[in-house]
Amino acid sequence: MLMEINLFGLPDILPTLLILVKYSALITSIANICLLACMLYVYLERYLKVKSKFTTTLVLFTLLFLIQNILFSVYFVFNVPEAIFNALVLLIFLGLEFAALALLLMITRE
Repeated sequence: MLMEINLFGLPDILPTLLILVKYSALITSIANICLLACMLYVYLERYLKVKSKFTTTLVLFTLLFLIQNILFSVYFVFNVPEAIFNALVLLIFLGLEFAALALLLMITRE
């Protein structure tokens, strides 16, 4: 009878939460790709108008970050972190990158 007690559905949620944490790096990397695609669109639009060295550098900067995140996403698809700690470390780094890219896109759009 004691084994039948389900405390707020915790045993059912825990495996799902672990899977979500393991795939969080992939989800965050895909979100970074979306932000970088928006930034690339804005920078290319400005490059076509201005054509300066600075806008060229911004386009190349964004392209390199975009390539990096695409490669990370492909890597994560084939090598999902097995340990929760490894997944959390990747999530912290990619989350910080997401925050930085979101701020940069916000400033760029103004």
